This record gives sequence, structure tokens and C-alpha cells, in this order.
Amino acid sequence: MIKHNGRHYRKTGTTNINMELDKNERFVLGQCIRYAIRHLKLRLVFDEEVMTFLCWVLGYDMTCIGEHLIEYLDREQEEEFEEHLQENINDPDWYARTVVEMMQKLKIGHFGRFRQFVIEALRSRLGQLQYAGKSDLENNIANIGETFNLSNRETDLCTFLFIMESYDEPKRFFNTHLKCDRYSGRKYLTNILEVSEHELNRIISGNLALIGLLDVDSFNMSIEQEFLSFFQNPSDRSFTQDLYAPVTESQVPISDFLVDQATLEHMQRLLGADTDTATHILFYGLPGTGKTSLARALSLYLDLPAFEVLQGKENSAEKRRAALIACINRTSATKERLVIVDEADNLLNTQFSWLMRGETQDKGWLNQILEKPGVRLIWITNTISGIEDSVLRRFAFSLPFKPFNRRQRVMLWERIARRKKVKRYFTARQIETYARNYEISAGAIETAVQKAIEITPTSGEDFHRSISMSLNAYMALLNQGEKPLSKDRPERNYSLDGLNVSEDIGATMDQLRMFNRYLRSSDHGKTISMNLLFYGPPGTGKSELARYLATELDRELHVKHVSDLHSKWVGESEKNIRDAFLKAESEQAVLVIDEADSLLYSRDRARNSWEISFTNEFLARMERFRGILICSTNRIKDLDSASLRRFVVKLEFDYLTPDGNVIFYRKLLAGLVSKPVPSSVVRQLCAIDDLAPGDFSTVKKRFSIYPQQELNHGLLVRALGEETRLKKTHAGKRVVGF
Repeated sequence: MIKHNGRHYRKTGTTNINMELDKNERFVLGQCIRYAIRHLKLRLVFDEEVMTFLCWVLGYDMTCIGEHLIEYLDREQEEEFEEHLQENINDPDWYARTVVEMMQKLKIGHFGRFRQFVIEALRSRLGQLQYAGKSDLENNIANIGETFNLSNRETDLCTFLFIMESYDEPKRFFNTHLKCDRYSGRKYLTNILEVSEHELNRIISGNLALIGLLDVDSFNMSIEQEFLSFFQNPSDRSFTQDLYAPVTESQVPISDFLVDQATLEHMQRLLGADTDTATHILFYGLPGTGKTSLARALSLYLDLPAFEVLQGKENSAEKRRAALIACINRTSATKERLVIVDEADNLLNTQFSWLMRGETQDKGWLNQILEKPGVRLIWITNTISGIEDSVLRRFAFSLPFKPFNRRQRVMLWERIARRKKVKRYFTARQIETYARNYEISAGAIETAVQKAIEITPTSGEDFHRSISMSLNAYMALLNQGEKPLSKDRPERNYSLDGLNVSEDIGATMDQLRMFNRYLRSSDHGKTISMNLLFYGPPGTGKSELARYLATELDRELHVKHVSDLHSKWVGESEKNIRDAFLKAESEQAVLVIDEADSLLYSRDRARNSWEISFTNEFLARMERFRGILICSTNRIKDLDSASLRRFVVKLEFDYLTPDGNVIFYRKLLAGLVSKPVPSSVVRQLCAIDDLAPGDFSTVKKRFSIYPQQELNHGLLVRALGEETRLKKTHAGKRVVGF
């Protein structure tokens, strides 16, 4: 019964309908009743939208409204509306319309008393909805407030917006009718939440904006869709398990990382120091280079409780930002904590976030995190190209992770084999072969070895077969399912004998070996390069000698052609040049630039500004390069004159001498024929001019598929003669005789 002015009004079916409501539904109805009471105290308006909403929150108690209104009517009106009320008692919408129609008969003085009656009815309904304990929704809201350090007012706004997002009737009244989610309805929203307009604006732009929980634009305001799951979290599920988690123990001991001891000790001191200021360390570099594993190993070594911010299914900047703030808030009870933020590209690289990911970012929140006293964070990202300078300067230390060179991969194979206790299965030559053939990360090596142990624990032959199959499949996977092209290596029986080169190649090799030892033994970081220029006609052995030098020096070979470096986009060509030099230096590779005349434009004859810019960038990189550079060209006259003085060694390659013809014939072609080389063939070879090593390779490719008994030396010599004939014809020379 509802008592008003000494009278009691009956309630129909209240007990049964309340028993059907669970705690979450009671909580939501209770909140809506409070909102309604606050609104009615301010606005003395009873239109159809108001009455429909009141009928929804009152449930079957809505009948008391009609019973009360009848008191203000005369006998004739009372009979008319009593009949209508009975007809529509089971339809809240029609009941509300009937009540509104009845209210048109009231005198103005009756509205104040009617409002007070409705408020008392709402309070009575609120009392009926009480329950023991708290609902799951209330617990989730409390967890949200604690996790993100929200004030009571901020939590109230989130609760209101969640109800609007999840229930049709409140949304229809508060948002569609009153427009509380828009700027035009802020006067209603401030009253419903019992805050001033200034305070509401502060709430909207405060912590809620920082964590990205609100979606606010010029049209409306709502909870971000990605955060609705926080409110709907089941009671048996950990609230933070999608946000952060304790760091899993590193499988790799810190001693296995290819980081010098001084660097490790410096990071340990930074993270282990008990300070009031923030400590941020940045790990950056290509995927698979050990950034995450080192961060976990550091936390284990320091014996610090560490938490890792999870990526979640969406991995959006907003969700990761919220997860990071939650992790810091929940773990800030003591400073003896370390937070690891893996895959932090979409948090740190804010400059191009809209172009790259379609995300808009305000870096203000990031600066707040970076300046938060006492926090210790390791940030891990693949690239730093989009990080603002104001963010970069806040890192106490940063460590680049570069692709492993071959010598480092050898060390990785040896360490993993020892740790997995299978070193007995490997010879030094096998490890060297793996390191040379597979440019892969430590994780890929570890997986291949571990799986080989699991399926072939006793057979060395099967063990290596398993590793090779795993790694070949992985390399094909990285190459979009295609088998990677074989690396540039010299011919199996290649030697320097027979080449027609202007300088003593033996002396050049000695100089290169000395320089190679200096680079690998020196750690002072002095910029010193060995730039070589190979020039001469096509096919005279320039590229093959470059391959041979890299092999002799135990270095990778990076070959770049014009098509690899040129780009139609402004500035992209210069970037390609820079990247080529930086990658070769980090991987300790010999960098070979083919057709250098097409890259080192003569600036005196340049027709376009980009040609000058391209050459300037190339020359600047040559000066800064700490490594071995080989440039080859067929047209030395087209090279920029300033580039020539930057080459320490200049080797001119020419066509083979008669003796060279014979040497290359014996190395590359004689083995295709079953019979020995007769003296007549030697004389014929000596008589052919303008032969180059490339001609012998061409003839070998042509006839290597034939059985030995079907070939003879005369056939091969005639094929060589045809090669020189074609070259002379192409060059416009007159061909006389054989």
C-alpha cells in the first residue's frame, strides 16, 4: 500500500513481480528511480514520455497513479476514466496515455500535490527493491572505480551511461527524450547526477578521458564499446585478467643475451634503485630479436614482482592505455614493482597514429604516465619513427635490438644447444652452416631445437633432419610460402687465378683481412670504412669477386640494385639508402652497390634536384659507414667526381688475358667433357680476345645438362667464340675471322 495524505492506495501483484527480479535488475531499477525523483523535483512536467517511464519503473504499482488522479475528477469524469484505466491496466504504454489524458482535466493547483504523490510512490517502490549484499553489477562498478582510480562522481557518470547503453526504457527517456547524452541535455544530466555544469565538464575531461572510457563527440556521449565488458564481467571471472598479468618466468637466462655486461649492469642499477622519480627504459627493434625475453629475464634477475600489460583481442590504443593505467594503479601500493609494456607501438608512436592505424591520440595522458613518481616501466616497441621528441627525452635508457649477424647466430646456436643439453649432436661446422643458411631469431632456433628433441631424442641424423625441415618451413612462411632465393655465394671452385685486375688482389685481400680484424676487435665506435670501387666491362668478375671477399671475411653479403633504392616518393630513396647502410653495419655485412653509376650521379650533369639529393645522401652515408662497401660500375666516367676520392681501393677489371682464358676454361668448362683438353684447344682459347669470366659461366649454364659423352672441347670453344662475337657486334665493332 502507498500512503498519501492519510489515504492508502493498493498495489497490484507487487510481491510476485519483485520476486522475479534478480539483484542486477533491482540495482538498475533503483538507479532509474533515483534519477526520476531528481528530475521530477526540478521539472513539473508530466507528458506522455514521463508517464511511460514512470509506469516502467513502478511496474504494477503504476495503477496507484490512476487511482490518485481520479480523486481530482468529478463523478462523470471519474466513471469515464475508471473504465479506460481498467481496460489498459496490462499495457503500460496505453495506461500512460490514459493518465496523461486524465491530467488535462486537472487544475494547475493540483499538479504540485500530484508530483509529491508520484515521488512518494517512487520512494515506496525503491524500498521494495532492496536486497541483501551487492549485485554483480555493483561489484563490477566498484572494481572499475578502484582499478582506474575514479572518483565517486566519475563512477556515477559511468553507471548512468552504462544503464543508458544496456536498457531500452531508460535510454528512450533520458537520451532520446531529454537528450542527456548531448550538450543540449546537460542541464538535465547535471540535475540527475547532482553535479554542477563545471564539475560535469571536469569529470568528462578528467580520468575518464585519460583512460579512453568515454566516447565523446559533437553528437553524443557514451561508454566506449570496448569497455562495456568491464561492466558485464561475470562474478566468477577475475576483473583484471584481460588487462595485466604477472610476468611469466623467462625461459632464457640473462647470461644468454647478446648484450654487453656494462649495459646489463646499468639497466639493473636503474631499475633496482629506490627513487621517487619515474624510471622508463625503452627496448626497440625488429620483432624476434629478444626484446620481450630480456625484459622478463631482467625482472627475474632483479627479483622484482613484475606485471605485463596484456594486448587483449582488440589491441587498440584505448584498451591498452586503460590496461596500463589499471596495472600502474593496482600495483602502486609499493614501489617494488616493475611493469612491462610489450608491443607498445600504438601507445608511443603518436605522430602518425591516424594515418597508420586510424586512431587519434592525445599524448597528454602519456606524459602523465611518464612523469608519475616512482613507477618503473620497460616499454617494448618495434619502431620509434613516430615517437615525439618530448616523449623520447623521458626515457632514462634505451636499447636498440638489431638483427643478428652470422657470428651472433653462431653464438645463439651454441648457447641454445648447451642449455637444451644437445650440444653433443652439433659439430662446429654444422652450427656454422645453420647460422649461414638461416637468418632467424633466437625464438625460431629455440622452437626448432625443442621440437627436434621431443620427436627425435636419440638419433642425431633424425635430429638434424627435423631441425632443417622446421627451419625451411619457417623461412618459406616468412617469404609468403615461397622458398627463399639462395644467397649470393661464389662458385664452388672459385679462385682469384686468371682474373685480369689492375692491382695485386692478394695485397688487397691482406688489407681487407687486417681491416676486418680491426672492426671486430675494436669497440671504440670510431667511424672507419673500407670503400672499394670495382669498374670495368660487364662479366669481368666484379660481382663474383665481391661474393668471394664476403665469404673469405666470414661476413654476410648485402647486394643492392638500382631498383632496391630508387622510389617515386619524395624522400623515400634517401631513406632506402640510409636503411641499406644501417642494416649492413648492424649485421656486419659487406654492402655491395651494383650499377653505382646509376646511383652516384655526376652532379655537374644532373638534370633534376632529386639526383643531386640522392648523390649527396649516398656520399654522406659512405663517410659515416663503419664497414666494407663495394661499388661496381661498367661506366666509371658517369660517376660523380667527388665520389672517386672516397674509395680507398679502386680495382679495374678487364677482359681476360690468353692465360686467363685457359685458366677459366679449365676451372669452369673442362669438366663437362670426358676427355682431357688437347693442345689445339688451348691454342684456340688463347686466340680469342675480349673473353670475360661471365662468358664461361654462360656457356657452362648452357651445356651443363648434357651428358659428358655428348660434348667435346671444340663445341665449347666455338660457343665461347660466339659470345665474344655477339659482344663485338653489340658494341659496333667489326668482326674479322674467328
